[in-house]
Amino acid sequence: MEELLKILNPMTSTIFWSIVCFLILFFVLWKFVFKPVGKMINARQEEIRKNLDMADRQRDEAIRYLDEQKVMLEQSKKEAKEIIESGRQASRKVQEEIEESAHEKSRQMLDAALEEIKREKEKSLNEVKNRIIDIAMRTTEKIISKSLSEEEHKKLIEESLQEVGRAVEQ
Repeated sequence: MEELLKILNPMTSTIFWSIVCFLILFFVLWKFVFKPVGKMINARQEEIRKNLDMADRQRDEAIRYLDEQKVMLEQSKKEAKEIIESGRQASRKVQEEIEESAHEKSRQMLDAALEEIKREKEKSLNEVKNRIIDIAMRTTEKIISKSLSEEEHKKLIEESLQEVGRAVEQ
């Protein structure tokens, strides 16, 4: 049984030195490895947390900027439509003014031409009247200066008609 106790009860000095070595090793590891590694892990966690916060802020900023750009794009589209519509209205107005001006000018030209035709017609009628009066005066002079026989009377009428025909042709 003693042997059994020896096997079951190892040497106390070995256990003692093993525990002391373990504690020294644990203290050295704690001082030089676990604390710096823990600090590095904490620093890395803090850096990751900051990066995540920054990424969230940037994402929020990007979303806000995108919304602003959408609003600006809609405003630009609206303004472009208004500009196009005002351009169309202006071109219609200019076209109507040009057409009205052209109609007015053509109406004025037509009125002037009709007035000129009327003056020329009156002038021609006056000339024809004057010639007819001249012919009638000459005929009257001829009739008065002679007493006419029936043949002379027919001859005089034919001559007068011929003179009137010539006057109208000219």
